[in-house]
Amino acid sequence: MTPRLRAEGLACGYGRGLPDVLTGIDLDVPAGTVVALLGPNGSGKTTLLRTLARLLTPRAGTVRLEGEDVWKRGRAWAHRRIAIALQDDPGGARLTIEEVVRLGRAAHRGWWLPMTADDEAVVDRALELARLTPMRRRSVDALSAGEWQRVTLARSLAQEPRVLLLDEPTAHLDWNYQIEILDLVDRLAHDEGLAVVVSLHDLNQASTWADRVALLAEGSLLAHGEPEAVLTPETLARAYRCPVLVDRHPISGAPMVLPPPRRRSLRADDDPA
Repeated sequence: MTPRLRAEGLACGYGRGLPDVLTGIDLDVPAGTVVALLGPNGSGKTTLLRTLARLLTPRAGTVRLEGEDVWKRGRAWAHRRIAIALQDDPGGARLTIEEVVRLGRAAHRGWWLPMTADDEAVVDRALELARLTPMRRRSVDALSAGEWQRVTLARSLAQEPRVLLLDEPTAHLDWNYQIEILDLVDRLAHDEGLAVVVSLHDLNQASTWADRVALLAEGSLLAHGEPEAVLTPETLARAYRCPVLVDRHPISGAPMVLPPPRRRSLRADDDPA
């Protein structure tokens, strides 16, 4: 498949004189696919997302959107095509859900031009996709974490992006909200045709919902491919520096990652002698 978004030889980092966080990153993200970005804490997942979104200048390499180098085009051009939803919170804002989602149109309208009927239709569509239409008038300072995650997604969708980058959208959510968010990600890729990169900590969520997995570790892209090829005991043990077991889902057959058996001390009264 032709990639919609492509990273070529990326090196990323912060601050002059500090070492690179990531080097030699080559990553293809085709339209209509979900790529799960995995790796231990500090492996550079957010750094890579920020670089793909044209928020962090790469130290080397390029990011191409449909063949065009995003750093040779203007910021507005990129932000009309690539949306990123980073981990944030309402911060006591008094805006309604609808008002927050309308902010996504700034990539097309700027901050001062009035909204047109077409803009309003895009906002309505974003609210519908995120299943927020019935609660659009609610204040965001009264939302749960899961509801706020859907709001940030809808705000990103209001940009009408071709590429959607999500930074740990299931973090700190209960199981129901996690499934709801990941089902939405699945619909956005496979029904709406977006190219989606989503960073996750849960390896089994990646196995279940992602078409491809990119595993970051040791300052580089350790493995990239279908879940079956990446989520192996050997590769995961190298990335996370701990033993893991990999079984199969009883229905889908997808790889399921399990911890090793719990180590238990043998008590005196357990001694078979």
